[in-house]
Amino acid sequence: MKGFFSIRFKFLGVMSALLVTCLVVYLLIAVEVFKTDKTELVFDLNRSMVSNLAAEIETEFKGVSDKFRLFATLSTNSTTKQYAEQVFGENSSVVFASLYRQEQSFAIKSYADKKYSETYGLDAEFFDKTLLAARPIPFTEILKNGEYFWNASIEGGTPLIGYGRNVVIENSKGIPTDHLAVVGYIQPDKILKILNVVKLSEVSIVDHQGKILLHSNFDWMKQAKSLKDKPLFQKAQEAKVNLSVASTKDEGKEFLGAFAKTYQGQIIILSKVSKDQAFSAVFELVSRSLSFALIVITLSLLFAFLLSRSLTEPISILVQGMEKVALGDLSSQIKVDTRDETRLLATSFNQMISELKQSRDELQEINRELDQKVKDRTLQLEIQNQAVKDAQEALLKTTRLASAGEIAGRAAHDVLNPLTGILARLSGVEKRVQNQIQPQLDLMKDIFTSWKNDHNTGGFEALAAAWSQPSQVDQAWTLWQEDMHNLDSVQSSFTQLNQTLEADTQFLINESRRIGKIVDGMRKLSRLHSDVKIYSAKQLLLDCKNIMADLFMQQNIDVLESYALGDDEVSLDRDEFIQAITNLMRNSLQAMLDKDKKHYLKLSTQITDENIVMLITDNGSGISEENQALIFQKQFTTKSADEGTGLGLGISRRFIRAHGGDIEFVSSTPGQETTFKIILPIKTKVQLENNEEGAA
Repeated sequence: MKGFFSIRFKFLGVMSALLVTCLVVYLLIAVEVFKTDKTELVFDLNRSMVSNLAAEIETEFKGVSDKFRLFATLSTNSTTKQYAEQVFGENSSVVFASLYRQEQSFAIKSYADKKYSETYGLDAEFFDKTLLAARPIPFTEILKNGEYFWNASIEGGTPLIGYGRNVVIENSKGIPTDHLAVVGYIQPDKILKILNVVKLSEVSIVDHQGKILLHSNFDWMKQAKSLKDKPLFQKAQEAKVNLSVASTKDEGKEFLGAFAKTYQGQIIILSKVSKDQAFSAVFELVSRSLSFALIVITLSLLFAFLLSRSLTEPISILVQGMEKVALGDLSSQIKVDTRDETRLLATSFNQMISELKQSRDELQEINRELDQKVKDRTLQLEIQNQAVKDAQEALLKTTRLASAGEIAGRAAHDVLNPLTGILARLSGVEKRVQNQIQPQLDLMKDIFTSWKNDHNTGGFEALAAAWSQPSQVDQAWTLWQEDMHNLDSVQSSFTQLNQTLEADTQFLINESRRIGKIVDGMRKLSRLHSDVKIYSAKQLLLDCKNIMADLFMQQNIDVLESYALGDDEVSLDRDEFIQAITNLMRNSLQAMLDKDKKHYLKLSTQITDENIVMLITDNGSGISEENQALIFQKQFTTKSADEGTGLGLGISRRFIRAHGGDIEFVSSTPGQETTFKIILPIKTKVQLENNEEGAA
């Protein structure tokens, strides 16, 4: 038949088109989301790196500047070598310094770190001739600006930064007596360590004119290139802030970067990474996703092919039977083995054929009219059958979509609470590691290095002699007493930090187990709770407070507590209870974002003869009167899609009601106080004893 397409091919075509469309849309959305997330991650990484570098450079160069001034001030002392070593110290980053008068072209005094020269095999004339010839001292810039930095790295040498500053010597009356210039070279080991932490980014440290002082690629430093015309440097020059991120385009490539200004804007740190390199993982993910999509499409088409066959084969049999009847063959019978409407239709059709065959001789004159009625009846049954199937398929799809949406919403909502607590606690652990462990390690390293150097100089006798010298911190102490005091402080600090880390680790393990139970619960939706035990209501509220403590501390919100005395034992699933209460606390936190107001959250309990009542009160924005009657309804929420799903309070009430209790809204005055009440039955001593006997 011309222009005829079977239902089977139509079904396969529609299924294929829908599947391919869904996969393509998913891939496009996934790529865009991954690119956005990757961009923010790269920005944060670069911002953190340049911020750390700026702080390190500010501290390092201020210290060097003060040492140079002290070196010039003490220049009248005849024991130049002794005071120079005292000024710069044994482990100083200054490897060479020389002193000039304004009218002289040669150094009047100088200092060189012998340990540095011996380590790198430098001759005695390296700084005075070799380095000076390759990197001349910019006296004009030093006199003009008061202080100046330049790149002093050369071929065959180590990374060095040149630094010079003017020093005016005054007498006791404040009258200038001499004008000096101190010029030296700084070994930036600490800065280079930070540069090498992140291999993905290209990091440059330049002066305010764009000249490179340090670069993550040492070859750039030796070539002394300038970044004056680079877009990232120009944005840093134009910016009014000292720290920011930027997206730039250079030489046909797009870059994600960040910059930071430090040392009064004289030094600028630039960090950038190409988008191609940053998004390489995204492109790899797309490639793998396409391979997986092809497999899914193939399997889906195979399944659709088999399904379409089971749907269309009975219809084909019916069509063949109707064709035979249309040709006048009333002896044929239609055999359909399915258990649906097509079988009923075939049975009715067979019965109709038999009746036609019996009455054909008697109704010959009206055969044409009867044949038309049969056709009309057949068409009506086909339409009715198709409508029923369409309605069933639509209902099935709707039910599945609703169930999938509720499960996904519950999983996302339930996992969000422990995951937020884990992220907040990890942030606190990271800060403690940075602010507490590293200073203690540096102190122990300084003590060990001092002992090792004294022992290498003269053995144990020299070490003991050094210990007996007076401390520079407290003249009443010896260096031995000072070192013992510092080591005792380090031990105490590490003991306390170890206890804190053990508590944090246990917290993270507990929250991770909660996430595991939540995921496992999604696979066992037929069971609402499975780990029911006896707990103290006060202790449960304390656990909830500890889980949310980091988030409330970040927002500077006080948590007030008032617990009633007496037996407060309740029987419930701990994780489900914590999920319900932390959800209420999270809602309170989101309602207390006004920075101009001091916020608080109250946790309190009341004990009656049969129940324990827990109250959660906050002084946030409150709930409007028109929304108070809707807060427990499914899918209702006043939050954006990123902040809430509308399932939280309904799920929380379901958890509590499953244990014989309830969650009730008490009152809310916008801008003042909002209170929710949780009611749970108390487990009496008799009930507790019965539970223990039953368990035994």
